[in-house]
Amino acid sequence: MIPFLTYPLVLIALATVPALAAIYILRNRFRRRQVSSLLLWHFHVQSKSGGAKVHRLQLPLLFFLELLALLLLVAAATGPHWKLPQSTRPLIVVLDDSFSMRAARDGVSAQTQSKEFLEKLFRHQPPPSTRLILAGTEPRSLGSTPKSWREVDELLSQWKCWSPDAAIDSAITLAAELGKQQANILVLTDHKPAEEKISNQRLEWHAFGWPLENFAIVNASRTAFGEQDRCLLEVANFSSGARSTKLLVQTGSNAPQGSAILLGAYESQRLVFNIPSAAPALHATLEADSLAEDNEVQLLPPIRKRVRVQVALTNENLSALVNRTLDATGLRAAISENPELVIHETDSSVGSNAWSLVWSKFAATNAYTGPFIVDNSHPLAAGIALEGVIWAAAALTNSPGDVPVILAGNTPLLSAREDAIGRRHLVLNLNPELSTLQNTPDWPILFWNILSWRISEMPGLKESNARLGAEVNLKTTGESVTVTQPDGVKKSFPKTGGELALETPLPGIYSVAMGASTNNFSVNAIAADESDLSACISSQWGRWGDDTERRLEDTSVVWIFGLLALALLTAHLYLVAAGKGTK
Repeated sequence: MIPFLTYPLVLIALATVPALAAIYILRNRFRRRQVSSLLLWHFHVQSKSGGAKVHRLQLPLLFFLELLALLLLVAAATGPHWKLPQSTRPLIVVLDDSFSMRAARDGVSAQTQSKEFLEKLFRHQPPPSTRLILAGTEPRSLGSTPKSWREVDELLSQWKCWSPDAAIDSAITLAAELGKQQANILVLTDHKPAEEKISNQRLEWHAFGWPLENFAIVNASRTAFGEQDRCLLEVANFSSGARSTKLLVQTGSNAPQGSAILLGAYESQRLVFNIPSAAPALHATLEADSLAEDNEVQLLPPIRKRVRVQVALTNENLSALVNRTLDATGLRAAISENPELVIHETDSSVGSNAWSLVWSKFAATNAYTGPFIVDNSHPLAAGIALEGVIWAAAALTNSPGDVPVILAGNTPLLSAREDAIGRRHLVLNLNPELSTLQNTPDWPILFWNILSWRISEMPGLKESNARLGAEVNLKTTGESVTVTQPDGVKKSFPKTGGELALETPLPGIYSVAMGASTNNFSVNAIAADESDLSACISSQWGRWGDDTERRLEDTSVVWIFGLLALALLTAHLYLVAAGKGTK
């Protein structure tokens, strides 16, 4: 078979072969000179090789070594590919990374069985190369291409089975793209495929699960409720019959309190109760069953951020109205020093950290009854309807840089802008003496939105409890951030700006250090679909096509020509050093 040359233009280098031959053929051609005597010539014997007569060509061994080495180097430079027979295909393994793979029967989980199956496969007939893909909420390829079980086992240390979902279909699509439709694909999971009849000859599906009965906590929350925290726990029974379990709830260092729960088949029950806001953590557990990962939750106290507001309105009635409204929101801090929001009547400068709300009510004699134009995507307009509202305002135009949030025609009633250092400046165009807005639910909603927006821009965590796999948002200050995961692994972010989305790959307590402050948040394994083990099964679908026939594949053979050239040059160097091969 003729090899395929990747770079055929390199054959131009064969022009060096005649040059090499000329060096050796013409090296003994001399001009004739008449001299009186050869007595004083030391190398007079060499004159026999000169002259104009044609003699039998005698080339040294070094010439042939150099010629062969030159030909081999030129051949290697062309990048030859030879069609060589291949009897096996590469293997791409798709691993179900959801936490239902941790469900165990007699102490053996589906994850453990999958590892044992993969090890037997490598011991029996190892593929030429292997790729591993984790099928979590999004598919992810693991490392390079291991070629031995030891290398595969090292990569399997990243297979944690802590994802709340398994995107196996997307992982198979990724595997097909990586394998260029030629690799064998092996799926290791605990449930059957969507279509039990697999038509793809390159796909083999193995499930190692069991339809086990399971109790699980499928919902949990802890929210601020006045001076207390309101907690919600939802327990579900994923089995075909009525079963009972025991729920233990512990707050802080208090003794755990237990309660028996009896649920019918596939029934769930919600428990709502209050605990003191000072309780550092709530720990709830169910009795052990086949899947322990969904039997436990930890709920930290909700983040209670308050806004320091300074009301600098000269009108006493207006000031009293605003103070009552701010107090009703529950988002106002008890102190007003070093304010984070200043409400005043003139657009005067405020502190470097403060937002401002300018109340413009001068000459506000035009009463508008709608329809009002509301930017519902803006944080200030959430939940505002303005139905049947009379809004008295001045006929103003938008100031440069202001973004209108509520308008009556082309008259801005509420607008906002951001300055160069990130502060927000709000303008409220309202005369409450001629308006009915302050007598409607839209009035407290408006101030709730203002304070909530201010809180959302404060540095720190947005929430203290999250579900496994969800992102937790952190408002940064530009300082370095270090996140410590429950397993002790630390991730550092030296340069931060704006908002940082923190990943939650494991359940447990995370620690976030930003500058001089440190905060914690909890992540719980809550996913009802993964806790329902009734659809799990142990079986096999699909089978790789018979690959006993040998197929031809283009394989680079540059290394063969390179090694041969290296061997010839080594022999050439030896002969030159030993003084041989020159005759």
